[in-house]
Amino acid sequence: MENRMSAESCAALLQTLVRTDTCQPAGNEEALCHSIAALFPDTVEKTLIPHQAGRASLAIRIPGKESRGGLAFMGHLDTVSCGDPSLWSCDPLAAQRKGDLIYGRGTADMKGGLVCMIQAALHLLESGKPLAHDLWLCFTADEEANGTGALAFAGNGWLKNIRALVVAEPSNEEIGLCEKGALWLRIKAIGALAHGSRPEIGINAVEKLMEFERAFRAQVPVDEIHPVLDRTTMAVTQLHGGIMTNVIPANGEMEIDMRTLPTVDHDQLLHTAKAICDQMMAQCPGLKLEIQVLNNRPAVEVAEEDPFVDIIKESCAQAGIQPHCKGLYFYTDASQVVPALGCPFVIFGPGADTMAHQIDERIDVHSMERVAKAYYHAMEKMCL
Repeated sequence: MENRMSAESCAALLQTLVRTDTCQPAGNEEALCHSIAALFPDTVEKTLIPHQAGRASLAIRIPGKESRGGLAFMGHLDTVSCGDPSLWSCDPLAAQRKGDLIYGRGTADMKGGLVCMIQAALHLLESGKPLAHDLWLCFTADEEANGTGALAFAGNGWLKNIRALVVAEPSNEEIGLCEKGALWLRIKAIGALAHGSRPEIGINAVEKLMEFERAFRAQVPVDEIHPVLDRTTMAVTQLHGGIMTNVIPANGEMEIDMRTLPTVDHDQLLHTAKAICDQMMAQCPGLKLEIQVLNNRPAVEVAEEDPFVDIIKESCAQAGIQPHCKGLYFYTDASQVVPALGCPFVIFGPGADTMAHQIDERIDVHSMERVAKAYYHAMEKMCL
């Protein structure tokens, strides 16, 4: 165990993964899929899931005596853009090491988690122990944008028999039991132009968007407080409209980012938004309002008392990690697959979640070592 999952072995593999550019929007995850698949012997099932040119997800199944009751790990291959490389202290795709830290885009979010999945599974294979239940490693494309890879796994039925899921996102080695949902809306308004001195003969599209926002916000359930996720939030993140200071704007667009608690029904929110638009248009002939859903991911949650959470806690303790549970404000692939699978899950991985999408993103090599060992112990408990 010490060699395969040592800090040095994890560091070497991470540097290889980071140096393969999988930045959005291009992604190009297929090249990394082939590299990861080559690490595993042909005795396991390796399936490439093509999406579009250069973009793919990868499924690795280590078969057990029974397919039912197995364990799946999931992590995404893509990263966000590096941004302006001149702002970094080192090349963001060089995976430069400084002491115990490796710098680069994707080190924490989340190629460090991929390393832990791979190293733990390879060690299990090398131990020669026969598996009683299947072990799945799911490497997804496009998590940072549209969730293409996760949706493929949610829809293809391959994971229907698993008992539980680990999403290997960076969690600061804490156990994530829930995550907020995300509902992003774009509202378009078409009104009527008028001279700035005669606003009463026009229909001000920007003001109508502001009126919609006030009415909608009043209907959003923000009073409920979750034990670890706090409240549902709503933020206007973009507002565009108008052509000149002295012209009443006939066109406008607003974008809204909502992060919701598990108790919030997205369908009900959309119904409310549409009803407000319909009412406003009825009250103002000539006004047209249109709602476009940009992102719709439900919140997901598992009880801390679930037996699988106990297994993860025990595995953490064996790996020298003090088990601590928390919630996550951002969404992961769990939002796409957990509702389809209906199985318990945790979001648990190496590195700090505060490093995600940051300049000088980095991870501690010893964090990968500890989490790889925790993954291995969980694989033993669930699959042997």
